[in-house]
Amino acid sequence: MVTMALSGLSLAGALTLRVIRLRNLSTKKISGFPELSRENYPGVLLTDGIYSRVRNPRYIEMLLWVLGYCLFANYSGPYLVWVASLPIVYLVVILEERELRQRFGAVYDDYCRRVPRFFPHLEIRRPAGE
Repeated sequence: MVTMALSGLSLAGALTLRVIRLRNLSTKKISGFPELSRENYPGVLLTDGIYSRVRNPRYIEMLLWVLGYCLFANYSGPYLVWVASLPIVYLVVILEERELRQRFGAVYDDYCRRVPRFFPHLEIRRPAGE
C-alpha cells in the first residue's frame, strides 16, 4: 500500500514537471530542429519558467516516471534499472553541459552559477513589507 502511494506521488510529480516543462521546451526543440535549421530555429538558451529553477527538468521527469513504475511494480528488476540509470543520466548531463558551454560560453557559465543542476533551491517567501 505504501509503495502504491509513493508510486502515485512520483508519477504525479513527473506529470506535473512534464506539463510545466512543455511550456518552455517544445517537441520541435527536443527533436533537434534548432540544430538542423538554425535560420528557422535560432539556438537560444532556455532560462525561463522551470529552467529558471533547475537546469535538467527533463531528466528529473524521466527518473520520476521510472521510479513511479518501480514502486508500482515493486520487483527488484525495475529498481535495478532505475539505480543503473542514475550514473548514465548524470554522464549524459555532463556531456550536454560541455556542449552547451561550447555553444553559449559565458552566458551558460553564469546560468550554471545561478541555477542548480538537479535539485532546486528552496525559497522561503515572506509577505511583502517584512
